[in-house]
Amino acid sequence: MDDAGFEFLEHTADVQSRSWGGNLKEAISQCALSLIATISPDLNKIDRKVEKTIKIEAEDKEALIFDFLSELLYIFDVEGLIFSEIQVNSLEETSDTYRITVTLKGEKFNREKHSIGTEVKAITYSFMEIKEKENKVEIKIVFDI
Repeated sequence: MDDAGFEFLEHTADVQSRSWGGNLKEAISQCALSLIATISPDLNKIDRKVEKTIKIEAEDKEALIFDFLSELLYIFDVEGLIFSEIQVNSLEETSDTYRITVTLKGEKFNREKHSIGTEVKAITYSFMEIKEKENKVEIKIVFDI
């Protein structure tokens, strides 16, 4: 198994992914790439022409991941942008909140250029799981299709 990556797991009605990395920042980045790969399976066809930075704040890690992925889906739905590089720049934990800053690199989605996968309607909390061990973090999540 690589240090960071993602895979899709069997799920009866929706799409479930398992993402991992050496730390939470890497695992979140891979989790976001699994969302993009659900929408457009060939990430290599996505050029890095547009750069966008987003900041998310939430009350816990689950909400942070949910809100971040929901924002990524919103950007795709509203702005038509799809990303192949997702860099988590900072991840801060305070006594009552989590904050994340992420740089996204990609381009406008083009049906003639990019492969078309499965339309994702929403991110879900169902079956969301974050496992943190020393030098390894794993995130399982389900995308509603």
